[in-house]
Amino acid sequence: MKRSVFKTALSLFLAAVLLLGCLPLALAEEADPAPIIYIIGRTPIYDDPTSPDRHELADAGSDEITQAVKEALPYAAKAALLGQWDEYSDKTYEILMRFFGGYGLNENGEVADASGVTFSWSEETLPRDYRSDNPYTYYFEYDARLSPLEIADDLNDYIEAVKRVTGKNKVSIIGRCLGANILMAYLTKYQENEAFSGIENVVFYDSSFRGIEILEAAMSGNVTIEPDAAQAFLDGYDIDLGSDTLNEILVRTLEMMRETYGMELTARFLEGFYDHVKVSLFRRFLLSTFGSTPGYWSMVFDGYDEAMDYLFGEEGAKETYAGLIAKIDAYRENVQLREEEIFSGMEAAGVEIAVVCKYGFRGYPVYENPDALGDGVTGVAKQSFGATVSDFDSSLSEKYLKQVRDAGLGNYISPDEQIDASTARFRDRTWFIKNNEHNPFWDCVNPLLNACCRVDGFNVRSNPDLPQFLYLMDRWTLVPMTAENADPNGDITHSGDEGKTFKDPFRAIAGFFSYLRDLFRMLLRALRSGELKLG
Repeated sequence: MKRSVFKTALSLFLAAVLLLGCLPLALAEEADPAPIIYIIGRTPIYDDPTSPDRHELADAGSDEITQAVKEALPYAAKAALLGQWDEYSDKTYEILMRFFGGYGLNENGEVADASGVTFSWSEETLPRDYRSDNPYTYYFEYDARLSPLEIADDLNDYIEAVKRVTGKNKVSIIGRCLGANILMAYLTKYQENEAFSGIENVVFYDSSFRGIEILEAAMSGNVTIEPDAAQAFLDGYDIDLGSDTLNEILVRTLEMMRETYGMELTARFLEGFYDHVKVSLFRRFLLSTFGSTPGYWSMVFDGYDEAMDYLFGEEGAKETYAGLIAKIDAYRENVQLREEEIFSGMEAAGVEIAVVCKYGFRGYPVYENPDALGDGVTGVAKQSFGATVSDFDSSLSEKYLKQVRDAGLGNYISPDEQIDASTARFRDRTWFIKNNEHNPFWDCVNPLLNACCRVDGFNVRSNPDLPQFLYLMDRWTLVPMTAENADPNGDITHSGDEGKTFKDPFRAIAGFFSYLRDLFRMLLRALRSGELKLG
């Protein structure tokens, strides 16, 4: 009996040893990261992706663009002076379609020719090492013109293949720019009914889900020129005319335009010009290109109804484009308008949602308030799902900052005092990178993306090297933002409670005459040296 008890106890002990010995392995397996699927922003579209002589659509070199402008200018002059708007519209449309012809889809939002992307994959060639530090191990490309809900079908096939080759039943997904829209479409179509059981983490990286301002303005016919923003935009470009003197003359000319309100007059002229051709040229062009693509429509958020009226408001247009409109509306109704419902469902299922934003660059001065903080293409307020932001060259007002700090939320204020992250939808999982434009995607951001996908509970307080506010130092180095590196030029000024204060306004009459004097001297110097010739 005792021997039996001893043997039983020994057996239990050995079983426990074996079990405990295997436990670390089991835990390690459970702790293995889910494979990361990286959905890129946009892939080049080719006239025939299978041909070795393929040509990228909507692509032109500087020489081609210069030639096109030269061809269009005489017709623009005739239109402005003689009112020949139809002729200008026809000729300019013809020129534009040399570059953009074939980019659009048909009336049903379908590809009607051989155009498409070169991306292809097979399960056999997918990498097996899903533990790589490279978040782009599994990347997914697509035809950006198609409906995100259609692309979601291909993405689902890709994800299921990745799960099979890695043996994992969950993935983490990073959606970059338009890729965020594809991500949301996939979550809605393939994960929502499964309670998001196949998703570990998601990251919205420089997201266009809430829309892109310049695209919304174009698609809704609301192009407007902001004079101060246009002047600042021009001042911010390094234009090389091949001569230091001529470059300085251009700078002084731009300054004079500002002083005499020449940019104001120029802006009003351009807006008047646009109003004449917004239907005969721009609407026609959009319906032949971007406006016929459900993919680009997915980046129209706040201006959706206006865009629908502008592009399809003409009699008979809704019937002609019924198939296209149905696809556009499907994404709007099933994804965009259900944003909060989708997010809440993911949170309830334990999915960790992170947001990474970029900023520090002006927007194009062709829509209302292009100086709002952004990355040159997308505004930070949209990228971040609701952070409160200042304009590009000012900070949040002192009054607002005091209110936030008095409420105990001062740790959500950026060191440059341009962002209040406390109002963002995912305020403890939203990061902001200053001095980072929309299009470059630098490898130094990879540790942040990896941490968002692979560290349980990772948030803006988890790692002192990856705090909520970061600064891109030299395109290769990402460092915590400080008061010093946040404002290297010392030219950010606090806005008043009713508006922003621009740096160096130069409104004094004496300032204007000093510009005029300097410009005159430079012109004389250029004429004498032969750098500039009259006639």
